[in-house]
Amino acid sequence: MVFAVGCGDTSSTDAGNGCSTDANCGTGKVCHPVLKECISSCTGASDCPGSEKTCATFAGVAATTAAPGFCQCSTDALCNTAVAGNICSTATKQCTAKCSATSCPTGYTCNATSGQCAGGATTDAGTDAGVDAGMTVDAGLTCNSTQLQPSTCPNGDYCSVINTCENTPMPTCGNFPAGSPPLTWTSASTGPVIFALAQSLALNTNATFCGATNPVRGKVLVRAYDQGGRLDAETMQPSLSYYRTNGTAIALDATAIQNYATQASGNYAEFEVNFCAPTGTTSLTVGLSFANGNGACATIN
Repeated sequence: MVFAVGCGDTSSTDAGNGCSTDANCGTGKVCHPVLKECISSCTGASDCPGSEKTCATFAGVAATTAAPGFCQCSTDALCNTAVAGNICSTATKQCTAKCSATSCPTGYTCNATSGQCAGGATTDAGTDAGVDAGMTVDAGLTCNSTQLQPSTCPNGDYCSVINTCENTPMPTCGNFPAGSPPLTWTSASTGPVIFALAQSLALNTNATFCGATNPVRGKVLVRAYDQGGRLDAETMQPSLSYYRTNGTAIALDATAIQNYATQASGNYAEFEVNFCAPTGTTSLTVGLSFANGNGACATIN
């Protein structure tokens, strides 16, 4: 059941653009966790260009004034429309030229075939645009961001790209009603932890997939861990609910899920969830939560 429903510029005023936290950056800037440069922040899609029209934290959580994000791309096609030959970097979530042997961020290597910078920790990292941006670091707890989440961090945390344990942020979208389980979740809860949720397919008309009633299709990419090993397969996972913008929750089933991949005997999984919406839909905010798990938000544009 499928459910209906320039940002990368830098500033010479930011101490040479090098940064490790948002605090190193000037007003209206955040610290990109991979580039380690101060880039323009955003709090909504209206702040972003068409080629990078998703405004979110690096973890895919909806950006707010209190926790600003940065403009992110979702497809090579949109990047190529803005600048011929550009691609959407999976490492940085920015539109960029195809990589060369010397152009990738530290810890990455260039795949000459795809033009993407491969390696690093972005596959498993759940950090936002910077260490600050609404995150709470568990003082003194270090981890290895090249390992599967949560590395050596306690339940409810994730390992950031700077190898520190950070608290998984509470959702900021209005999809979760006051007092609902995702908002009362704590690290002592027993459900799987969604540490990253982000758009993976921009909204587009696809009546073949979605049908004529709600022909606009979009997808989000979910990354989650469960220290009880219950993410072994999409049909075996604890129940996963979709919270709509009106606060109502619907149980997802495997027909909405694609590209399910699991590792570490069901302790880690990443997969995509499809959503279908009425004609004319230009933005869709979704909330997801496993049973007894945290809540996470993403906006599909």
